[in-house]
Amino acid sequence: MRRLVAGLASGSPDYDKLAPRFADVVRKDLPVTHPLFKSLGELKSITFRERGPLGDDAYNLVFANGEVFMSAALDADGRMVGGILQPGFKVAAGMVPTAGTETALRRLVAGLASGSPDYGKLSPQFADVVRGDLPLTHPLFRSLGELKSVTFRGRGPRGDDAYNLVFANGEVFMSAALDADGRMVGGILQPAKPPAR
Repeated sequence: MRRLVAGLASGSPDYDKLAPRFADVVRKDLPVTHPLFKSLGELKSITFRERGPLGDDAYNLVFANGEVFMSAALDADGRMVGGILQPGFKVAAGMVPTAGTETALRRLVAGLASGSPDYGKLSPQFADVVRGDLPLTHPLFRSLGELKSVTFRGRGPRGDDAYNLVFANGEVFMSAALDADGRMVGGILQPAKPPAR
């Protein structure tokens, strides 16, 4: 994990230390993850939190300028095969979401579920990330079913607003940041509960 964090911060992850499929994900997400880890500064500490449902180990990582929650799973050759990333979000008294982030998330979720996101509502760079991840995100959101509620959770280190989204068949944690034109420029996605079977 320390190796991946250093690679993301420098903009040059060591893809040979990642399983091929996960390397593709990391490569596609680099336009979003590189600025995040660069802005976080020096890594101060890593603390083990728990073992995840997929056998991944979860850690709290504390940096000079913020915190993130990450997990990692390894294959038999010691290569990282996957994991999750969730920046630490803070909720201060009276904090409200940035106008438009909830609408942007609802629109993106509907587009992912249908398999046809409105790329015109995304920045070009983020549109490329969403397009590349669609083979994974479309089946996920289609399986989650109807969106029941969206609840603001807090603000992340890059000014993104975080929400819990509850669906008929599960939950996800997502964040959104917008540019001056109201286009979504990035965000994170983390399933909170597996879809019901």
